[in-house]
Amino acid sequence: MKKHLTSARAIILETITTDHRHWTVQEVYEAAKPSLPSLNLSTVYRALEYLTGESLISVSDLGAGTPVYESIQDSPHHHLVCLDCEAVYELPHADVDEFFDKISRHNEFKVSTNHLIIFGTCEACQETTEKATY
Repeated sequence: MKKHLTSARAIILETITTDHRHWTVQEVYEAAKPSLPSLNLSTVYRALEYLTGESLISVSDLGAGTPVYESIQDSPHHHLVCLDCEAVYELPHADVDEFFDKISRHNEFKVSTNHLIIFGTCEACQETTEKATY
């Protein structure tokens, strides 16, 4: 499928890829609005859906109650999210690649996930919890 980037899609993609971070829909809208004064939220939602479908950006649920978007033009990576302090840690793809390969081999299943989110408790919060139980 040939990628067709309208001006709104191009500006939204540029916004997300210029600043390496996780973007909410509202943040994308506010950042792109100065370049596209007629931009509305429904256009942003449609553009993000299109860009995600074309594998130009990824959408994730980091536990904040709203999806976040980020560029996947950077090196593949995944995230660890602390359920206590809500810190987000980047996890290199090499750390989960073997896991994906094992799933594929053992289940004759092609893994398509390009952005894995793992929820748990970070070391600092574990230590705080341990201290509180003594």
